[in-house]
Amino acid sequence: MERTINTHTATKIGEEITVKGWVNARRNMGKIAFLDMRDRTGILQTVVVPAELDNASKDLVEGIRPEYVLEIKGIVQERGEKQKNDLMATGTVELLAKEIKVLAEAQTLPYELGSDIHMDTYLENLPFNLRSEKATAVFKIQSALIAGYRKKLDEKDFTEFQCPKIVAMATEGGANVFNVDYFGHKAYLAQSPQFYKQKMVSVFERVYTTGSVYRAEEHDTNRHINEYTSLDFEMGFIKNQNDVMEMIYSVIKSMMDEVKATCQDEIKLLEVTMPEFPENPPQMKLKEAQKVLEDEYGEKGATKEPDFEPHQEKLMGEYTKKKFKSDFLFVTHYPVEKRPMYTMPDAEDPGYTMSFDLLFRGMEIVTGGQRIHDYDMLVESMKKFKLDPKDFEYYLMAFKYGMPPHGGIGMGLERVTWQLLGLDNIKQATLFPRDRVRIDEPLSKK
Repeated sequence: MERTINTHTATKIGEEITVKGWVNARRNMGKIAFLDMRDRTGILQTVVVPAELDNASKDLVEGIRPEYVLEIKGIVQERGEKQKNDLMATGTVELLAKEIKVLAEAQTLPYELGSDIHMDTYLENLPFNLRSEKATAVFKIQSALIAGYRKKLDEKDFTEFQCPKIVAMATEGGANVFNVDYFGHKAYLAQSPQFYKQKMVSVFERVYTTGSVYRAEEHDTNRHINEYTSLDFEMGFIKNQNDVMEMIYSVIKSMMDEVKATCQDEIKLLEVTMPEFPENPPQMKLKEAQKVLEDEYGEKGATKEPDFEPHQEKLMGEYTKKKFKSDFLFVTHYPVEKRPMYTMPDAEDPGYTMSFDLLFRGMEIVTGGQRIHDYDMLVESMKKFKLDPKDFEYYLMAFKYGMPPHGGIGMGLERVTWQLLGLDNIKQATLFPRDRVRIDEPLSKK
């Protein structure tokens, strides 16, 4: 008999079906047992009455415990009125088991799935903990965010490409990179797909990529990981950074729309407040924002710094919500020395760049801007940053033979997920976190 997924059972009252999944919970009520069966779509209550089972199944029932993988054949029946649960897709029905097969046994659980546990315990038992309802909801929403990202860029005639992760040069200088022994030669794990997506602008004009990037930064905080998923796009023939800002704003709206369209149960479970999107999101130059910090929040000396501190981003989030009723704020014109060497300087505002960060509820989730597209100008910029153009000849080739005005963004998927869901730690929004002290297991164990 073909398998029926749990959420399809509500339309099969009176029919004999087969379901497969994990035992999410077991409740014994005298001689009757209730098994909450979990599959990829949700939970289905299954009633186990020994008198209704075949002889082989009766012998199995006593040993069944949570996380056993079962195949159950039974009759779908309507629940009594008092037993119905309108909050569940399967809340109007239950399955009366007739035949049970054990597809895989499970050892005794270390603790109840979904328990409130310390972060170290969560990470050390991650393959088990990811099965919890809330963890599953986090990554269902994260999957929808990626789908919405791709949907909008495909609609806008971008071409997706796959970017290499082993590179011959450091994108943002030699610091904070992981070195790789590449057959006796020096190589690195990519900090960013920046150089490759710029090259691809000269091929397809509009490109995007998704994939892991790596930062060898010595930190162990709730907001940093050493491997994360970067969502990047680059677009040619722009007028200035405003074209890029307009595009990324529409992309993020598409990402959130996809979550709303496909993850309503997860939104309710995690109590997510989805952002609103004013037609014209607020924006201000960095120095203007820093002046707000000085005047409104007493952050003395803020205008003398090249960037925000994390707590200042949070303050700007509060200000933006109060002043503009917006969850988003574009901050533009970061100093030349604060941005990478390929960032276009603003000829009308010397010392500053045509770049931006996008703050979402008081946290930077996107960095972007216009890039230098003129070969000679890019070479001179490298020299100003004390970089040797000879080390970047492969990158520069695309500019030597004609590169249109272009710009783009980089966005951390885990950070967007973390901020949207209001999680305590970015590791909760990272499927298999890598940090300074862990690669799956703590490095101290290895």
